[in-house]
Amino acid sequence: MAYAERPENMITENRYDEELTKKLTDFCREEAGIDLFGIADVDLLNAKARPGRRPVDLYPSARAVMVIGVGLLDHFARGWVRKGNSGKFYSLALLEIERRCWLVRRFLRQKGYRCFAGETYGGGLMNTGICFTRTAESCGVGYVGKNNTLVTEKYGPRINMTCMATDAPLKPDIVKAESRCGKCRACQNACMSGAVLGDGFFHQRQCESIINCQPNKRFYSDHVDQDCDNCLAVCPQGEYKWRRRK
Repeated sequence: MAYAERPENMITENRYDEELTKKLTDFCREEAGIDLFGIADVDLLNAKARPGRRPVDLYPSARAVMVIGVGLLDHFARGWVRKGNSGKFYSLALLEIERRCWLVRRFLRQKGYRCFAGETYGGGLMNTGICFTRTAESCGVGYVGKNNTLVTEKYGPRINMTCMATDAPLKPDIVKAESRCGKCRACQNACMSGAVLGDGFFHQRQCESIINCQPNKRFYSDHVDQDCDNCLAVCPQGEYKWRRRK
C-alpha cells in the first residue's frame, strides 16, 4: 500500500482532512475504548517545545501528534505485576494503552498513513521524547496541575497516556482547558519528596528519585506493587476519585 506524501507547497486551506479526522475521532471514542483522545498541532509543538523534544526532531514527517490515554478508576490500576520469577514487572494500564495504540495504527494504516512511537515503557519522567502533559494540554484534553501531571475533567490526574505521531493530515484541536488548581495544596502536602514546590514549579528529578524507592511503594502481594502516587490519590479534581470524602 502506498503511503501518503506531504506536498512541500501545501496551502493552509487544504492542509487538513476533516473527514478523516472525524472518522478517527469517532473510532477512538466509540469503538477503540480510548478515554482520552486529542490531536495536537505539530507546528505549535515544534515552536514551543525545547530542541530534542520537538516532533520535528523525533519524527520529521509527522503532521499531527495524537494523545491517547486511559482513565484509572482505582489504586490497583496503577499497579505493577511481576511476571513469574523473572523479576520483570509490567503495568496493566500501560498494556491497555499500547493495545489501543495498535488499534489506531491499524485504522490509519488502512487509510494509507503511518504512525510513529506510542510506546509507553522506559525513560521515566526525564526521558519521554515528546512531553506528554504539555502536548495533551495544547489540545485541550486537560491542564497541567501543580504536580506536573495532566488534570482532566473526568479522571482528574488519575490517568495514563502516551503520544503518537502520524503523517496523516489530521485537524488539531485548538482549545485550552482552564486550570482549577487555584490555592489547593493537596498534592503539595501529600508529596513525600518535596517535588511539588507550590509556586508553579515541579522538581522532576526529585520526584523520580523517590517514586520508585522501596519504602515508598505500596505492596499488595509479593508480585504486585504500586509506586508512591500520593499526589494522584489526594487530588480533589475529577469525577472518579480513589479516596472519596466522607
